[in-house]
Amino acid sequence: MRLRQAVRALILDPDDRVLLVHFDLRPRGEEEFWACPGGGLEPGEDAYAALRRELAEEVGLADPDIGPALWSKVDVWSFGDWDGQVDTCHLVRTPAFEPHPDLSRDELAAEFVTGMRWWTPTELAASDVMTSPRSLHDQLRRLLTDGVPTGPVELHGH
Repeated sequence: MRLRQAVRALILDPDDRVLLVHFDLRPRGEEEFWACPGGGLEPGEDAYAALRRELAEEVGLADPDIGPALWSKVDVWSFGDWDGQVDTCHLVRTPAFEPHPDLSRDELAAEFVTGMRWWTPTELAASDVMTSPRSLHDQLRRLLTDGVPTGPVELHGH
């Protein structure tokens, strides 16, 4: 299988709100969902450089302090040259900020990004929106209750 390597960030502000990006894949016959910002590694790019680039492009967060890897997951799907993607999600603590992506609205739309917003843990728990990973609320709750895991947790499914 040809699996794309990708990195994401669980961005938390001082009030433990999480910044999520809305992906609308309905034009491709798939679902819409909210996920942590991030994306694929470019050839020759390491995970930290890729995550810094992706966070600037998607949400306008420049030079974040990238923390430990929290989880990884494999999604199998057909997209271009890829059969799926391996996502590794890192913790990023930051002061609250208003997202201002470096990419234009059209460039974001080409990547199926249609919005972004801060969610409180309570809002996320009460919502029926689809998230990726689907256990995002549980992962956030565990992080806030138990602290950072000793190594990335391997998640299954979306």
